[in-house]
Amino acid sequence: MNNRTWRWYLSRFLLHGLLMTLAVIFMFPFVWSLLTSLKTMPELLRPMPSGSVGEVVRYLIPKHWRWENYQQVFDTVPFGRFYLNTIFVTIARTIGGVLIASLAGFAFAQLRFKGRDVIFFILLAGLMVPDQVLIVPRYILMREFKWLDTYQGLIVPLLFSAFGAFLLRQFFLGIPRDFFEAAQIEGASPFRIYRDIYLPLAGPALSAFGFLTFLWSWNEFLWALTITNSTDMRVLSVGIALFQGQYNTNTAVMLAAANLATIPLLILFLFFQKQLVEGIALTGVKG
Repeated sequence: MNNRTWRWYLSRFLLHGLLMTLAVIFMFPFVWSLLTSLKTMPELLRPMPSGSVGEVVRYLIPKHWRWENYQQVFDTVPFGRFYLNTIFVTIARTIGGVLIASLAGFAFAQLRFKGRDVIFFILLAGLMVPDQVLIVPRYILMREFKWLDTYQGLIVPLLFSAFGAFLLRQFFLGIPRDFFEAAQIEGASPFRIYRDIYLPLAGPALSAFGFLTFLWSWNEFLWALTITNSTDMRVLSVGIALFQGQYNTNTAVMLAAANLATIPLLILFLFFQKQLVEGIALTGVKG
């Protein structure tokens, strides 16, 4: 082989070595969480050794694999109820959020109406407002609607996403305007054009935004903690916090609960990783 071929193989080897190293680094917290969730309480209280790598590895691997920690999760709190609440709330937010964001993105991208650019600018300005600032106004509105500690209170205030409207607007701008004008000539209404033409073409962008919405909703904590009072209305993110004791905490059981809550996200990512990358790549910033 000539020098050019050797340089190519060497560069690929170094690149793959770097990527594998980064993968191990990023996977380490998850592996540590999994191993720690199977430890007994005495092993949790044992201090981290400061010796060789072998000692550290032996410290990380449990001596007695306590699978009962995962059963204790369900025995301590109504974890199944938390799971059902989270699934219902997350699916409702995802479907509603994708629908509303796609309608807004289509309107800002293809419809012509007075004040469109000003409204879109205000929408983008709203992205700069931290969610923590909106907690009190949202709570007061939910109290007036008598939606405290209800599914409506968990779902409705977080349905609209300014980021989602922006993301889908950028995708719709990439679809030729000729489609819209040709359908208009045929007498199709704007909603029918959106439903029959633009929505099917926006599959990758909708999948990407849907996955992101699912992820945000599944992990959302602050609003769920604020709006719910009863145990039956708690979601997973708040339910896991219940394992934090006032004077002591069984870290293994808490991590077991966290690992159980992570499983659906891992499965979802395995199925939608291609659509996620493709959708974000296709939503380039346009005028």
